[in-house]
Amino acid sequence: MTEPAPEVQWGVELDSRRRGFRQVLDGAGCDAGLVFGCDGHAQHFRYLTNFTPVLGDSWLLLAGELACFLTFPWQIVEAIGRSGIERWDAAINPIPLVVEALRQARPKRLGVAGVERMPAPAWRALMEGLPGVDLVDVGAGLAKLRRRKSPLEVDRLRAAARLTDSMLDAGRAGVHAGVSESVLAARLSTLALESGGACAFATTVVSGTEHPVPIRMPSTRRFEPGDTVMIDLGAEVDGYQADASRTFVLGRPSLPQRKAWDVVLAAYEAAVALARPGVPCRDLHRAASGIIEAAGYKVAHRAGHGIGLATSYEWPSLDTEEAPLEPGVTICIEPGVYFPGAGNMKLEDDFLITESGCEALTTSERGLELTL
Repeated sequence: MTEPAPEVQWGVELDSRRRGFRQVLDGAGCDAGLVFGCDGHAQHFRYLTNFTPVLGDSWLLLAGELACFLTFPWQIVEAIGRSGIERWDAAINPIPLVVEALRQARPKRLGVAGVERMPAPAWRALMEGLPGVDLVDVGAGLAKLRRRKSPLEVDRLRAAARLTDSMLDAGRAGVHAGVSESVLAARLSTLALESGGACAFATTVVSGTEHPVPIRMPSTRRFEPGDTVMIDLGAEVDGYQADASRTFVLGRPSLPQRKAWDVVLAAYEAAVALARPGVPCRDLHRAASGIIEAAGYKVAHRAGHGIGLATSYEWPSLDTEEAPLEPGVTICIEPGVYFPGAGNMKLEDDFLITESGCEALTTSERGLELTL
């Protein structure tokens, strides 16, 4: 059977998403919706339009017809093609355009998503420009729609995970004495671009065994024999982002390095064993952190989070979310130990929750020791 053309697939997908959001609006008693996005935090907007501007704010209005407003007009032709929405406009300050469109639509109760990132002047302009209109935050309802990934979304995440594996494999091959953190990070980031993808976030390479911190920007420090080298990176394909980490020791691991790594492995395996439908998200964090604490180490961060159109900001946060995992949810599991003498020790992979358990999306080699 012939697969539908990509534009047909996206058309069906976007129609389904927009119907879901309209149901959220109906459930909140709203007769119109407004979705806001800004640089780095436009996931709601992208979810409903299949488009994110390179720069500036973005607004989607659902009130009868669909309309979008941007800060810059440069990408409107692309935006129309990707979204199937014909009405786009742009201005350095698009708020007056948004308010005027809403005045013409004359809603009584407006559901707004993206309030937490909206600048105060924009919110004030809505309040003052739409007297008598009730403004309701419906962001949580839209976020809930994004929890379970569709087959199309899973396909994009698989592609991002495959590219992430290739980057991690290149990282393993590229760790040699004399190479700097920043040079290796640049090479891995370039690989993502050369392969037709992008970096989900700035590639992190941290080396050494003293003064470990969970994450920092790569430095000019050059790798030395005995170093712990932690690589944390992710590829992005069509807006969907993977996130994975590997840790290496350049040469034979010392006792502190081996001990810390064994704890990380045990914490990772304990969390993965719980990654199945019906298990409260927070149980994965509790299992991993319990092992880390029992070994005498400090729990430096949560044991994982969601992946999708974002990484760190994607639902769920495994340390706080009590809701159960469901089929179609995509997460990363990333326990870590950061200890002087051992350095940065972290193992991170991406998983799809299935009907009966979980499927690893990133699968690159996890071994610790590298030959000098």
